[in-house]
Amino acid sequence: MRALLPGPVDDVDVHAYYAAGWTDRGGVRVNFVASIDGAAHANGVSRGLQTEGDNQVFAALRDLADVVLVGSGTATAEGYGAVTVSARRREIRRAHGLREVLPIAVLSRSLDLDPDAPLFTEAGPDSRTIVLTHAAADPEKRRLLKQVADVVDCGDESIEPTLVRPVLEERGLTRILAEGGPTVYADLAEHGVVDELCLTISPLLAGPGPGRITAGREWGAPRHLALVGLLEEDGALFCRYRSS
Repeated sequence: MRALLPGPVDDVDVHAYYAAGWTDRGGVRVNFVASIDGAAHANGVSRGLQTEGDNQVFAALRDLADVVLVGSGTATAEGYGAVTVSARRREIRRAHGLREVLPIAVLSRSLDLDPDAPLFTEAGPDSRTIVLTHAAADPEKRRLLKQVADVVDCGDESIEPTLVRPVLEERGLTRILAEGGPTVYADLAEHGVVDELCLTISPLLAGPGPGRITAGREWGAPRHLALVGLLEEDGALFCRYRSS
C-alpha cells in the first residue's frame, strides 16, 4: 500500500493534466460523475451530482476532444444541444493541435430523435451532428435525420460497439470523449473499446434508487482498471483510470 497524496499541490493546470498521455495517443475516453454511494445521477440527471471542480474537468475534457459521443437517452434527458466553442476555448484547442469545432455523435438504435432539436438545428456546417445507428433502422426516420445530420451505420442489425471508434476515426475524429449514459459505457467497456475512464466521485450521498455508471446485462468477470492520476477539490475526487 502506498500514499497517493503525500501533500497538496495547488494551482494544477487541468488542461495539461488531462492532455498528458491523451492528445498524442487519442482513443475513447469516458467521463462520468458518481456519488460516494455509487449513484450515477440524482433526480434523473447527472447535474445533481456535479461540483464546481467537476464542471471544470467537464469543460477541459471537451476542450481536449475531437468529438463528443453520447447515447440518445442521455442526450434527451440532459437536454444536449450543439457545442458552442467560445473564442477562449478555440484558442485552447488550437494550442493542443485540435480543430476549433467540436461535433457531437449520438448513438441511436431506434432513431427516435427530433430533427428540430437544438442538437441538430444549432450545429454549424463544419460541426454537423453525427448519428450512429445500424442498417436496419427505420428508413423514414433515417431520411428525416439525414436532412439535419450525418447518419452513419455501425452494424447491420444493431450497433456494434467495436465499429464506433473506427467509424469516427475515418472522419479524423481520433480523440473521442464519451459522456454516457451508463448503458453506452457498459457496452463499450464490455467490448474493450474504452481506453480511459475519468470519474468524479462527488462528496454526496444520493441514497437508495439511482443506478450505477454502468447498466445493462451482467458481464460475469469484472474488468480491471489502473489508476493513473488523482486530483481532489473540496472533498471531490477526480480519478483517471486506464484499461489494463
